[in-house]
Amino acid sequence: MDFDDIPELSSDTLAALQSFLAEKQELDDRFEKLKENAEEVFKNNKKIEMSDFQEDWQLSQFWYDEATADFIAHRALEHTSEDDCIAFISSPTAYVAFRNMAPERKNAYVFEYDQRFDLFKDQFVLYDFNKPLEFARAAEMKEKFKFIVADPPFLNKDCLSQTMETVRWIASKDAKIMIDTGAVMEGLAKELIGARITGFHPAHRGGLSNEFRCYSTFEDESLKWVNN
Repeated sequence: MDFDDIPELSSDTLAALQSFLAEKQELDDRFEKLKENAEEVFKNNKKIEMSDFQEDWQLSQFWYDEATADFIAHRALEHTSEDDCIAFISSPTAYVAFRNMAPERKNAYVFEYDQRFDLFKDQFVLYDFNKPLEFARAAEMKEKFKFIVADPPFLNKDCLSQTMETVRWIASKDAKIMIDTGAVMEGLAKELIGARITGFHPAHRGGLSNEFRCYSTFEDESLKWVNN
């Protein structure tokens, strides 16, 4: 091979690559520090920042902005009592916001494929939407959850349908359910679980090209269905 034929990166491209790698390393270091100090963080109810978790685009991870995460967490707080079980399925941003608001609530769980979130220990449920009923403690969690937030990672019928299979399994008879997904999923969300489109528009830190909407099986003073 003639190495003279291998194209060289321009100075601008090289600088951008170095900046990206440096930022990635900084984020990796921050997460490792959080992981090392997790016991102290939880013991002292210190605030956890989602910025300590780098988005993994291969897992279709796009974190909510702070206002969106707080809005969802407030809905969960408003509609549950201390002993009620709450599930955040593929929605770690909202889970972290909820935990920061109410660290004493031990019945809130994050169902997540990304095993970095296992630092939440008993509140972490390793979850793969492709195996909607194959997760730890599935039998004991059946019909136990009063409030469920679901954000299926992919915008397709199979992902939403399988996630809703999990929701139906763990939901109590009077459960309140929020689904945050693309506008194209409106008909399927209603068909699968009776969730209706609301006026709330979830937003993401980096922005998304797809229109995102919130669907729910309930209304309250802050979350209203859209008449259509």
